[in-house]
Amino acid sequence: MTPTAKVRKILVDNCKNIPYLKAQHIHSYMIKPNDWSKTDCLLRISELPAGSHEYGNLEPINERKGVQIEFYYPTNYKNDMDLIEKKVKSILFAHRIRCYSDAGHVIAPDNQNIENTLKFNYIEEDL
Repeated sequence: MTPTAKVRKILVDNCKNIPYLKAQHIHSYMIKPNDWSKTDCLLRISELPAGSHEYGNLEPINERKGVQIEFYYPTNYKNDMDLIEKKVKSILFAHRIRCYSDAGHVIAPDNQNIENTLKFNYIEEDL
């Protein structure tokens, strides 16, 4: 399973525990043009470059993997963005996927959405 598919599955399976987030708004790699919402939060999950391997007896035993999650909110979003992001971090942390970068919220000049990017990494065993 790709890192993106793994993270998407975890989030979709736990969506009921993430307030204000709907499973149909959790996307892999791209957001379809007809799915942009004027009221809901959207997530796009994509992969980061693969990290280093660790070896034992000249065989790879694990590899560092990475994903980023981009959060898109409408400009007039009224719900708690921080709560959504904290719950996503917490759920992924429970699956040993750790957030190491939180870019902070910005308003995109092209579409005026509020955006934030979180980056995560985890160790996948090759055994």
